[in-house]
Amino acid sequence: MNNKSGRVLKNKKELQGIIGLGVDLVEVSRVRGLAERSPGFLKKVFTAGELAYSLKSKNKFERLAARFAVKEAVIKALDDKKIALKSIEVENTASGRPIVKIKGRAARLLVSISHTGSHAVAAVIAFQA
Repeated sequence: MNNKSGRVLKNKKELQGIIGLGVDLVEVSRVRGLAERSPGFLKKVFTAGELAYSLKSKNKFERLAARFAVKEAVIKALDDKKIALKSIEVENTASGRPIVKIKGRAARLLVSISHTGSHAVAAVIAFQA
């Protein structure tokens, strides 16, 4: 298992710091529909960086759905429904691995994303900060 820095977690002591797990599954068509019916939806939920990354792609709604799933999974992993969706930002490392930042909050998170033409899924593990 890799931690935020990409280092492999090797011992039980590191694993004991886990405070939560969040998983979310999103239908790509739902995100597409919300974006088409309510243009403000995208700017309300996604950061400028997420929009720039996703909208340049042929499969933009898959990428947006994946980022939406990450945001929901982060809220579940941290057990905090007060976190605003837009304050959670999904970025990618140079190798393409997703990382998550939360505006105004320190958090140690591991994230994994996958998507197809119809669904996007995200899993997030939260560790003690």
